[in-house]
Amino acid sequence: MTSVVVVGSGAAGLTAAVAAAQAGAEATVLERAPVLGGTTALSGGLAWMPANRLMAAEGVDDSPAEARQYLRALRLGDVEDELVDYFAEQASTVADWLESAAGLSWQTVPYPDYHPELPGGKPGHRPLEPQPRAVPATLDSRIRTAPNVSAPITYRELATGEIDRDEIAARSRQGEITMGRSMIASLVEAAEAAGAIIHAGVSVDGLAQTGGTVNGVRIGDDVLPGRVILASGGFEREPALVQAFLRGPMTGPVGAPGMDGTALRLALAMGAELGNMAEAWWCPAMTVPGEKIDGQPFHRLVLTERARPRSLMVDSRGRRFTNEARNYNDVGRAMHAFDPTGFQYPAATSWLVFDAGYRRQYHLGPLRRGGSDPEWLHRANSLAELADTIEVGRDELASSVARFNQLAATGDDPDFGRGRSIYDRFVGDPTADHPTLGPVHEPPFFAVRLHPGCLGTKGGPRTDINGQVRHQDGGLIEGLHAVGNAAASPLGAAYPGAGGTIGPLLVAARAAGVVAAS
Repeated sequence: MTSVVVVGSGAAGLTAAVAAAQAGAEATVLERAPVLGGTTALSGGLAWMPANRLMAAEGVDDSPAEARQYLRALRLGDVEDELVDYFAEQASTVADWLESAAGLSWQTVPYPDYHPELPGGKPGHRPLEPQPRAVPATLDSRIRTAPNVSAPITYRELATGEIDRDEIAARSRQGEITMGRSMIASLVEAAEAAGAIIHAGVSVDGLAQTGGTVNGVRIGDDVLPGRVILASGGFEREPALVQAFLRGPMTGPVGAPGMDGTALRLALAMGAELGNMAEAWWCPAMTVPGEKIDGQPFHRLVLTERARPRSLMVDSRGRRFTNEARNYNDVGRAMHAFDPTGFQYPAATSWLVFDAGYRRQYHLGPLRRGGSDPEWLHRANSLAELADTIEVGRDELASSVARFNQLAATGDDPDFGRGRSIYDRFVGDPTADHPTLGPVHEPPFFAVRLHPGCLGTKGGPRTDINGQVRHQDGGLIEGLHAVGNAAASPLGAAYPGAGGTIGPLLVAARAAGVVAAS
């Protein structure tokens, strides 16, 4: 019987383990942390799966050809066309396989693609999410908790605003989980049902190899034999690697701790060819003093909060610099803008500025409407006072807000296009006069510091469509696969839509598991 060792227990690693075990291999999953799930467990659990079978019921037509057209329209940076095309062709098939083989009961989410106006873009329902599911306490305790999710709510409910509080309370009583934790629970159960062995709290110290062929992993002085699938995430938590490779400042990693480039170092030791090393799944992030995850700072993704009326973003000079309602990847990239005159990244320190009306009506991370103002929330009775508090130019902030209010009054933003895309309007407030444009004019005024962050890095060893790692001298490294953020993303700079991280890795992980098992 073939042995397969999977390093990492996020969606990529567990999907590979399910595929390998169901293909007849003796599969073992090794997770360094004491709990399973990695960054997937902290996420919304969305998977961008174009042409999925549930789209037709929502009135949206799609096909692999349209998905490929859309992904080609997003072609920017270090793109692997062969892998992109393979994903477009296989996404719907893998979604169906995960439902039948891993018990992932999907529902669609009406999230538009991040660039729906491009050829092949769609107005919604390409993202899939796991439905709520009840899990025994023994399984629940093995999965990483998500401190950013306070109730078992689904992404579909968040996206549509159709939230039944009684239903959510019933889920809590019944031990149901949602989002990324639900995905991990289904994959853990499927992997173990197929015979895979999962170990938490086990670190891999190196790869075992004979004549250039990888044939196991080293754990201390011992060797666990088998073909190896690296799925332990990226390097966003390792400052030296971040400084060496990423294209701009990144101080707010929002994923799980432990993403220190373990897979990258293991692959490099085998002579792997690298790709897409300067890119990440970018985002603006906020940090609440004292919040920790595994003893490290916990950073929160700032998503729809930026799109709400009566708010805008300014940089360290007090100037507006981007369309705040765009997807978090593009806004995160905008925070890397370089000012050659000042020789600085002015948006690396940014602020979400909003007024009393916003404060009354909307949540912001852990900040609830109607609650008291914590010390980390900057508050002032005038814009001039707020500018002094956050150390930006008084005139610049006043000018930025005045211009924004002028545009909000017209319902159009020719400066940055906020609200022109159906995506912008979807993530805004559908009950407002304009879903994303509204004046910032009622004191007191508030500001929250935003950091350039990322969900994970996109660089790593290049692979073929089966996740097999390429050697820098040509050919493949026998016995070694890499999937998820442990591998080079084939998408280059693109982030196609909600779940654009998880969707492609599910397809790659299934292929890697099957091939490694054979």
